[in-house]
Amino acid sequence: MSSLVSSLRPKRRDWDLATRDLVGGFAAHDLWMLLGTNDIRLRYNRSKFGQFWITLSMAIFIGGIGLVYSTLFNQPMQDYLPFLAVNITVWTLISGMISDSSTVFTQAAVFMRQDALPRTVFVLRLLVRNLIVLAHNILIVPLAFLIFLVRPSWTILLAIPGLAIVLAALFFLTLMLGVLATRFRDLPQIVQNAMQLFFFITPIMWRADQLTGGRELVVLLNPFASLLRIVSEPLLGHVPPVQSYIAACASVVILAAVALPFFARFRARLVYWL
Repeated sequence: MSSLVSSLRPKRRDWDLATRDLVGGFAAHDLWMLLGTNDIRLRYNRSKFGQFWITLSMAIFIGGIGLVYSTLFNQPMQDYLPFLAVNITVWTLISGMISDSSTVFTQAAVFMRQDALPRTVFVLRLLVRNLIVLAHNILIVPLAFLIFLVRPSWTILLAIPGLAIVLAALFFLTLMLGVLATRFRDLPQIVQNAMQLFFFITPIMWRADQLTGGRELVVLLNPFASLLRIVSEPLLGHVPPVQSYIAACASVVILAAVALPFFARFRARLVYWL
């Protein structure tokens, strides 16, 4: 057992190379910005609406789900649809980043085989790509507020540090899942199924205060619920509970403590697993 632990523990040289990779990756901001924006351009190349298909598709989805669920569960449309618009927009960032993380290095195989680029460049590329999608989708939120006469509150400013915490958590999670999925090619399917499950047990289409009788544990034990609430609650005019910030920050610390040694140990093997 001790020999197994020793074999998984990164050596001093592994830490040096991983640190150099992280510093070099963040420094190459022109490169990962270009790669991220180019991914979006290629996805909607030759389309009349171009990148605004992102916004249009999301608006249709939110409108359809909002109409159906508000009718089925007797929810006032003027309250439910802005709530749903904010939650779906934030969740799309989280789920999109995690779902794409399982192919972050395999999609970059051409670059990694030809040049010794920092591996974190491709993680940041993924972050930029999903932030562009968020920038398109977030346009739906003020539109929903305007239609249903929702007055924005000063709490909207709290969404900025909340988003920073979410991005930090997603960075470390992507770093770890990207390495694992490069080695184990069945992992992308597992991640996709897991995110579908979390979609239903995270308070996206339903409110957390609807749970009673001990069922609140579904939210308290769900790390995605805290990450969602520290961004969505301020946009909806509420100050997130302190425990949500504590849980979200704890998730970042735990993910960093696991992902960084893991990345340091197996970073050099990525190109051989492609």
